[in-house]
Amino acid sequence: MSGGAVEGQFDEFGAIGFRARKGFREHSRENTEILFADLGYKFSDHVENRFYLTLDRLDRDLSGGLTKSGMENAPWQANPLAIPQDWNKHWEYIRLADKLSIRTDEIQFDAGAFWFHRDFENRGLFSPDFHQGIEMFYSDNLGGNLNFVTRHELLGQRNILTIGVSPQVEDEHTQNYANIFGHPGATTGRGEGISINVPFYLEDQFYVAPQLSILVGAQAIFAERRFLDQFVTEAVGNQSHRQDFFGFNPKLGAIYEINGETQAFVNFSRSWQPPSFDNLVEFSEGPDSSAVYTPLQPQHAWIIEIGTRGEYSRIQWELSLYRAWLRDELLELNNALGGDIGATNVRHSIHQGIEASLELELLQGILIRKQGNRAGDRLSFDQTYTLNDFHFDDDPVYSNNRIAGIPIHVYEAQLLYETPIGFYAGPNLQCSLSRYPVDQANTLFTDSYAVLGFRAGFRRTNGFSVFLDCKNLTNQRYASSIDVIADARTEPNPEIFHPGDGRSFYGGVSWSW
Repeated sequence: MSGGAVEGQFDEFGAIGFRARKGFREHSRENTEILFADLGYKFSDHVENRFYLTLDRLDRDLSGGLTKSGMENAPWQANPLAIPQDWNKHWEYIRLADKLSIRTDEIQFDAGAFWFHRDFENRGLFSPDFHQGIEMFYSDNLGGNLNFVTRHELLGQRNILTIGVSPQVEDEHTQNYANIFGHPGATTGRGEGISINVPFYLEDQFYVAPQLSILVGAQAIFAERRFLDQFVTEAVGNQSHRQDFFGFNPKLGAIYEINGETQAFVNFSRSWQPPSFDNLVEFSEGPDSSAVYTPLQPQHAWIIEIGTRGEYSRIQWELSLYRAWLRDELLELNNALGGDIGATNVRHSIHQGIEASLELELLQGILIRKQGNRAGDRLSFDQTYTLNDFHFDDDPVYSNNRIAGIPIHVYEAQLLYETPIGFYAGPNLQCSLSRYPVDQANTLFTDSYAVLGFRAGFRRTNGFSVFLDCKNLTNQRYASSIDVIADARTEPNPEIFHPGDGRSFYGGVSWSW
């Protein structure tokens, strides 16, 4: 339910939502509540201030992964340990933010600040050889943003200059317990993580001709990761550690605006990402399992991208091709039960692919002709395709294997009939067109699949609306996601496959005024 109003110089908007779900699988119940509100005040036609509030609560039972045969034979079942250990994820979240904006024809300035707090509990796997168990933490995040855009001419030509900085600091307190039938047992780990990120960025878009612009930019980043081990064990000793990181990312690009609706672009840039505490602090395996800090390096890459977007007549499209040469890519590995065993830097890897979408208006005025300003009915066909070719590059262990867990060919399509009075209906399709590996050794694969659906409904801007969404009509059994492992040959029948929902039907009604 949402609503808003404008009263003089004030405007307000609020929305509240609730979701309750029993779930397709055993032990997959979920309850979610969320509230969002913002309050704006307009000082003048060019200056306004806006305050934001977000409250969020989640309580979700986790079914865990299955073996491949278990997923194919009984995808609705939970992992054998999920129910007795009551695997669950629960969080409560509050966020406050404020932003001051100044906008004229030539400049734009935004200054904002935010704070959010999260209480989190994750009840997961606990065994004699893996002590992560129940993880509880609370964190506070403080941050801000200064962003300035000027559109003043340079050398008599159109020019857009953007400068900004967005610092952020997080303080996280974590404690782990043994999972005793879903209840906290003895403490197995405790620590505090302090994370600082300070990115500064600058970009200039200079129009060398009315249709051609050149983009030159740079980003400089400082990051700090500090871990304070408050549960020192004899087996691994004090794991307290601090790392500072510095990154610099240049960018060069060009945009050619063929006309008002169509453009072509090319970009060459560097990316840089420091490790997070999820990468740095992991529970080791074995009888002396405990939290271990593993020093890691930031992952970085040189990226080239070329593409086009636009529309012509009844056709709209977007197409981009990219290739990224990565160094020290951060990859997470999991054991056969889906538990984390740590992250590592991969020396060399390649990410390349295609992202494409195409919308075709096949027919107009099929049963209802266009009359004046009133549109007729239409039949449209929307498609998206993604190619993800991610692989190691002459790795000493994995050679040129594909990076596990990444679907290679993903295709989605929808045929939709719409009328001017708000009725719509049509089938849709979601496909993973080829199998892809679930282990870095590329010895075990998840299969390709195609999921057929159908949508129908009646929607109005004001008044009564209704919808029906039918999913997986053929009751396909497939893996919607997997937990990556290193080598399936050393972990027979790993429980890492997460089944997608079976045949399901969603419906709803709404009233707006």
